[in-house]
Amino acid sequence: MVTIAQLKQASPAQWQAAADGWLNLAKESEQACNDIHGQGKGPLDEHWQDRVGQSAGAKLAAQADTLESAADIMRGVAMVLDGLTTSIEYAQRTLQDGLRMAADYGFDVDEQTGELSANGQGSVPEGHRYGAEVSALLDEALRQADQADRQCAAELDKLAGDTCVVDPEKALNEIQGEASQVELNMYKGDIPDGKDPALVAEWWDSLTPEQQEQLKLSDPVEIAGLNGIPDSVKQELRGTDGKFDRVEFVRWTMEHWNDSDVDIDGENNCTNFASEGLHHSGVQYKGWNTLDGDGWGKSTAGTWGWDWLDRNGHTHTNSWGGAQNLHDFLTDNGSHEVPVSQAKPGDIIFFEEASDQNSGIKQGTIHHTAVVTAVTPDGDIRYTQHSDQRLNVSLNGRENHELAAEGQQNIRVVRVEPNWY
Repeated sequence: MVTIAQLKQASPAQWQAAADGWLNLAKESEQACNDIHGQGKGPLDEHWQDRVGQSAGAKLAAQADTLESAADIMRGVAMVLDGLTTSIEYAQRTLQDGLRMAADYGFDVDEQTGELSANGQGSVPEGHRYGAEVSALLDEALRQADQADRQCAAELDKLAGDTCVVDPEKALNEIQGEASQVELNMYKGDIPDGKDPALVAEWWDSLTPEQQEQLKLSDPVEIAGLNGIPDSVKQELRGTDGKFDRVEFVRWTMEHWNDSDVDIDGENNCTNFASEGLHHSGVQYKGWNTLDGDGWGKSTAGTWGWDWLDRNGHTHTNSWGGAQNLHDFLTDNGSHEVPVSQAKPGDIIFFEEASDQNSGIKQGTIHHTAVVTAVTPDGDIRYTQHSDQRLNVSLNGRENHELAAEGQQNIRVVRVEPNWY
């Protein structure tokens, strides 16, 4: 268990420097991988097509895979260290507030055991009666630090054992994906359990406005449901117009990201999934006719998942299941795009093909939909999607992979604000 003395002496800046160093190494590895493809394997495939050329190309491809895998794993290390850095900063703020209260109430604090002893020198009359309150806050600070320390150590041990992985898909989707979730779990672990609303209120007030904003972005579901958080904060998270509950959208998305029950047979369901989440979160259908070009919704057969009842195949509007169509419908009906830097949980991400690299996707076409489910303190968007199923994956961490697989992408973030009801 972390002690008060250890938490006071902790230096998050050193861990942040380490995180930045690992991130820089990851970027260098990505660049080396891209250089091998662009300047080595690509020209070989084009100009040296005999058996020797193919062998040389295979070796270069293997080296590129090694570098790509290493980059994704190193990004995972950086994520975990980022989580530790921020979590300890939160814990230190809670500790500072607890020590301040101890001084005001006239207590000395043993920094090894955490025990309090009244010294009669406090500035609050009868302050000695508040020992339990002080102890609870100090214990909370140590709990926050301990959970972050344990999660970080366990995940770094796992990442150390993954250094020989040379499969880019595994490195990105499994290893980096888990590290991304561990970082978010650390922030979640910084939040009190809510059994004592007074403790929650004291903890919340001990944070800086910037730290409060960070936690609202990294775990809106937890913050919005916590006893002791001001109602104004909860309302801000959910949305002030009463038409659409952003917190419920995030919660539903994270609970159903790997659930096929809402799928439409024979379709890529990334956009259908986002529409289902919007409807479950309060967004009402527009119109009743699924053939309506300016409508949004599902037929009775589509709602029940009984596609066979709909002989014409119109179980849903085009805007319900198509990425480009949903984007256009939303932006034509009250919603608006926001800069990527201003994205927050409950927004929708649309991926637009910016190059002609992918012959199957016309340049300028929006072809994929995902939901912003968290934003980390360093501004990295974590999104959740369906088809392919991904939970809280890093937009920055997957950028190089998407560039190689799909070509350059424009990221368009839409803030949902219905105006038809």
